[in-house]
Amino acid sequence: MLKKFSMLMVLAVALVVACGFNQRTEAAEVFVGNYSDGSPVYLLTETVVIRSYRPYSFNCRVRAGYDYLNYSFFPYNGSPFYRNSEGYEGYVNGGSSPVASNIYHYVVNHF
Repeated sequence: MLKKFSMLMVLAVALVVACGFNQRTEAAEVFVGNYSDGSPVYLLTETVVIRSYRPYSFNCRVRAGYDYLNYSFFPYNGSPFYRNSEGYEGYVNGGSSPVASNIYHYVVNHF
């Protein structure tokens, strides 16, 4: 009886440890560039919500000084497109927003 209980406890601990490695528990702010006014922009990694991996589609939030902005990334006409809560939008790789491009590529490479 004690041997079965010990084996069950070892299995339970192993399961908890194995499942815990796949979860992100640490919040981080990752520098993703500067806006045209010079404000540094940080991606709040704990706010990234992936809607689809193929093609990539996700939402996130960034901090620029004391302001927080929401971004939405999704495919449009076969290319990655972004829109933020201030009303700016465009193609990720169109060159209009290096910050949006950096956010997109960071998420694609790290999530």
